[in-house]
Amino acid sequence: MEEEQESTGGMTPAIFVGGTLASIVVVGLVGALVAWIRGRGTDTSIALAYYFVGGIVFLVGSFPTGGFSLTRGRTRRRPTGGGTFAGPSMLLGTLLIGVGVIVDFTHPF
Repeated sequence: MEEEQESTGGMTPAIFVGGTLASIVVVGLVGALVAWIRGRGTDTSIALAYYFVGGIVFLVGSFPTGGFSLTRGRTRRRPTGGGTFAGPSMLLGTLLIGVGVIVDFTHPF
């Protein structure tokens, strides 16, 4: 009888690399589509897409850490997030912002 392996809930490096590459391509295509619709600078639109999506992904990964609460003041509260995907999403957000910087400075298109 075969035993089922339990998932540890973490992300394997292969999945992270594949997801990162897919995210870079998809965000770049969305930025290019926006540039095509606007009829203006392709490099700027693609870079802004990377900045925007990267910033959102980074904030989503870092936001629910249980820090300051407006309703309770500065008392510590139990963290509501920051689980196994917090680190990878913050890294992905940073990488997307980095790709945006590269596109912004090199003007490859």
